[in-house]
Amino acid sequence: MTAHDLYSRETTRELTPLDADFPSRLRDIPGCPRTLYVRGTLPDARMPTAAIIGARDATAQGLDLARTLGAVLARNGIGIVSGMAYGIDAAGHWGALDSGGKTFAVFGCGTDICYPPSHFRLYEEILRSNGGLLSELSPGTPPLGRHFASRNRIISGLSDVVIVVEAKLRSGTLITVGNALEQGKQVFAVPGRVTDRLSEGCNRLIRDGASILTSAQDILEYFHLEREREQRVLLPSSESLPETQRCVLEQLSSEAVHIEQLAAHTDLPAPLLSRTLLELELQGLCESPKPGYYRRRLTEEMF
Repeated sequence: MTAHDLYSRETTRELTPLDADFPSRLRDIPGCPRTLYVRGTLPDARMPTAAIIGARDATAQGLDLARTLGAVLARNGIGIVSGMAYGIDAAGHWGALDSGGKTFAVFGCGTDICYPPSHFRLYEEILRSNGGLLSELSPGTPPLGRHFASRNRIISGLSDVVIVVEAKLRSGTLITVGNALEQGKQVFAVPGRVTDRLSEGCNRLIRDGASILTSAQDILEYFHLEREREQRVLLPSSESLPETQRCVLEQLSSEAVHIEQLAAHTDLPAPLLSRTLLELELQGLCESPKPGYYRRRLTEEMF
């Protein structure tokens, strides 16, 4: 599939609630979209779905949790829904793709516009993996702030459960949660330290009645699914690593960073940094998705 194919307006379908293919989950929500523009596929009505949402400026731990959660749930047949934004959204999408599952992104612009532009590879992979890109806005509509608040009701509407990984007290994430509660959806939140700003939203949700998410198993049990057995490799814990390796590993998350950025954050000489990254790769703790870039290897120990 070429870039021209991806951006061609002719590949976008236009659906209304009167069409048989219109998602049944959306028909009964308050503010059901009058029109839905779809590129790729829609979630099967029989497929359980979960929204993974949260902060754009997420922590490395939050990104790892979202990506791993997306992978585990997708591997077990759950469709992952989010908004393709920076941070938690993108991590959840990538997790689903990592495991060969399906993921669906709801846009605050036309589906022919990749936003943010830096996520074109994600845009591309969602389509190549038989996922879908959806919007109530016609092709060519630019990404404006008011569009994103409105699209959040579609993210929650397409999802059977909504999972909040990290969130501030005032954020677009909590708008989505408000939509979910209005739609009668189950909300899960990952608890965090009371001193962490990005945990304030999750902790408040739990205080107000959201279910605590302690592992992917909580979601599988909600859907009455038995976890698919996986062959798992025991990796060394970061606490057992030499100081230099631990220092480098702490700078890595599920999003790849360039070696020059790692050098700036660790203050390690280039030869020592390169050798340390190689040692971490050999131990299965990090990987290089493309030359010069490194990320923490996706593991499922926390789930």
